[in-house]
Amino acid sequence: MKKIGIYSFLVAAVLFTGCSQKNVEMDGSSASQENQSEINNSEATLDNIDNSNIQEEVSNDTLSEKAENGYYYMINGEKVFIENIYFGFDKYKLDSNMTEKAKDNAQKLSGIKETTKIKIEGNCDEWGTDEYNYALGLKRAKATKDALISEGINEDSISLVSFGESNPVCNEKNKNCWQKNRRAEHKLLP
Repeated sequence: MKKIGIYSFLVAAVLFTGCSQKNVEMDGSSASQENQSEINNSEATLDNIDNSNIQEEVSNDTLSEKAENGYYYMINGEKVFIENIYFGFDKYKLDSNMTEKAKDNAQKLSGIKETTKIKIEGNCDEWGTDEYNYALGLKRAKATKDALISEGINEDSISLVSFGESNPVCNEKNKNCWQKNRRAEHKLLP
């Protein structure tokens, strides 16, 4: 019995003392001067990058303008409204009204360039746990993706993301506000 007590004490002592660590000190003045010069060089490099072609491509191809129930995009030189898809409480299947909106969106999106990607963002109201809402948001995005694919949109051009309840468009505590947060949004990425 004495041996068990001694072994227990030794094991506990080893566990609680751990390994020693060596602190390394550096001369702060020379290191900070070197770091500051690297930062200044990086900023100068970033300032010299020519972004004109990138900005032009985004503004001419997929300019977006947020509206209350969706986004306006420039597709083939035409301003097109892509509507959000809304869901019922604790639902992720599209009802007949939202199925029609998804078909309409797919028809409008059929004119995008092959290099343009569609990101579908699933969102939820504040009811439910974070984990549940992230899963529900992903199911809503997937249901919207499936509706677009069934209308001929290339599956490889669509990506999904769930924001759960973390991206509300309305923060009031009422049914109308919660309904606005139960949605799937379409974002076009160049």
